[in-house]
Amino acid sequence: MNLSTSHGFRALALLMLTTIGATVFATEVPEREAIPEAYKWDLTDMYADADAWQADKTRFLALLPEITRHKGSLSESGSRLLAAIESIQRVEAVIANLYVYAGLKSYEDTRISENGARLSEAQGLYSQYQQALSYFSPELLAISDDTLRRFIESTPGLETYAHYLDEMARMRPYTLSEKEEKLLAMASDPLDKFDSVFTAIDSADLRFGTIRDEQGDEVELTDSRYGAFLHSSDRRVREAAWKGLFTGYLGLNHTLAANYEGHVKSRVFFARARGFESRLHHATYSNAIPIAVFENLISTARQGSAPLQRYLRLRQKALGVERLEIWDMYAPIVPPTIENIDFEDAKQIVAEALTPLGEEYLDVYWRGFDEGWVDAMANRGKRGGAYSWGTYTSKPYLSMNYEGTLNNVSTLAHEYGHSIHSYLTRKTQPQVYGDYRTFIAEIASMTNEAILMQKMLKEADSAAERAYLLSSYLDEFRGGFYRQASFADFEARAHEQVESGAALTAEVLNNIYAEVFAAYYGDAVHADELNQIEWSRIPHFLRSDNFYVYQYSTSFVAATALAKQILEEGEPARERYLTMLKSGSNDYPIELLKKAGIDMTTAAPIEATIEVFDDLVDQLEQALSEMEGMALAGE
Repeated sequence: MNLSTSHGFRALALLMLTTIGATVFATEVPEREAIPEAYKWDLTDMYADADAWQADKTRFLALLPEITRHKGSLSESGSRLLAAIESIQRVEAVIANLYVYAGLKSYEDTRISENGARLSEAQGLYSQYQQALSYFSPELLAISDDTLRRFIESTPGLETYAHYLDEMARMRPYTLSEKEEKLLAMASDPLDKFDSVFTAIDSADLRFGTIRDEQGDEVELTDSRYGAFLHSSDRRVREAAWKGLFTGYLGLNHTLAANYEGHVKSRVFFARARGFESRLHHATYSNAIPIAVFENLISTARQGSAPLQRYLRLRQKALGVERLEIWDMYAPIVPPTIENIDFEDAKQIVAEALTPLGEEYLDVYWRGFDEGWVDAMANRGKRGGAYSWGTYTSKPYLSMNYEGTLNNVSTLAHEYGHSIHSYLTRKTQPQVYGDYRTFIAEIASMTNEAILMQKMLKEADSAAERAYLLSSYLDEFRGGFYRQASFADFEARAHEQVESGAALTAEVLNNIYAEVFAAYYGDAVHADELNQIEWSRIPHFLRSDNFYVYQYSTSFVAATALAKQILEEGEPARERYLTMLKSGSNDYPIELLKKAGIDMTTAAPIEATIEVFDDLVDQLEQALSEMEGMALAGE
């Protein structure tokens, strides 16, 4: 959390074990207390206990009046403006820690009401902070550009904030009066609750029952295990897991649709209140991204879906199935050559892959494990998925649910990319630039993944291993690029529906999702009727800064190009890249990427990414052909 983005933030129990595909699971998800401390993060660096959090809450409430003390004085002099900004930063540092700690603690086990209540309280405190700050933007933007330039030139220390002030000036046409800004700030807390509702349902209340594994044993189906079940070599297990999970969401289809409609309407409300043409315009402009970047992505990805469909047909052939079903899309098409990966081995695999990023980068990587940044294993009640989160003064914590798959290893590299990006930024930049825009956020993580996979492909010593790695990489590629582009397509259509005055019922949302899915996947995969409800389980659709998912695709594009540069050019490309990581938000994201060597204002990088995907399909086809030839020859 920083001034430039102040509108919002950013294992093993001793139980009976059973094998699913290539992954070992406990028959029951362990309680958090059963997980060794080595695999849990250390939040005591932020607050020793709940009492310490309460003490900082008291300090925050005492500091809060510092912000409003400067009201009415910003235009008097550069020194008064500087004093106001510095007081805001002092308060911001405290509320950021209160909010993030409460979130991290709650996500450890969403069933603990005390922790959930603390998070809700932190959200209320953040709303108070926003209300106190509501005078700042209107008053600042009432100062002319000439006067601001004079203040910066004549006031020692204010030059640090030149880019921040320029970013604020961009928002002049969409900044309201003090009274109106205060009302919007007051509305932010109740209108940001849709994500909390979804999280409570998804992480704490929703249950998917059990399925029979490959040995016929009954095993609990959970969201964190679902992905590994889809990688099972047993089609019956895959189908049972897919239908079991989606049937759970189907039972809440109307509830989740109503919640999502409320969320979309709240985002449209904020966009219209500020005078934006649409929520998409609001989201892209606020992040300083030309709307053409979004439009280029959607149109180019849709038009370039032929390689995706070609890959899926190759997958169908390799699996030997008459019709490719949704639950076949992640199935291993060749026997796994990398399986049951111990977490300690995963740490080493990632470290060796990231060697091209240099000694400084690897030192930070290992420091994270030593200092308790990582919450690695699944436990009952833990928030699903993987993420990295922290503040300017905290460790860049990361959470995942490690189950021993190759995909989990890739996730470790991914989330560490976020955390190291945060670490390097905060060690290099002042607090005001100690974070980074969403558009840049996913690039560091996906570059790590790309470098990891390139190293593993290079070291593969057989056609079987190349085929396994290529199919895994193509699945990641499909998920990071095509899938996220289709999600963004869906999100745009859902918002357009509300902006046109129409309702977002479960039926409407299901139909939109089905139409978008067909546009990307064609007839290469059979879309089971249940698939149309998949939108209801995507947490990113409920983010307060929605239209987030398209930036996974653009980041995949940028990361593909950056990894290629780093591996081919060596030090010059690495230094450009690390400079970008250390820049935080001290320039606009498009400009930061240009400095690293990527221009995202054209469709060219997207087209090049599709060509890379197409080439990987060619390589997989060749590897599979080699395997077939060897089998026929009896080798």
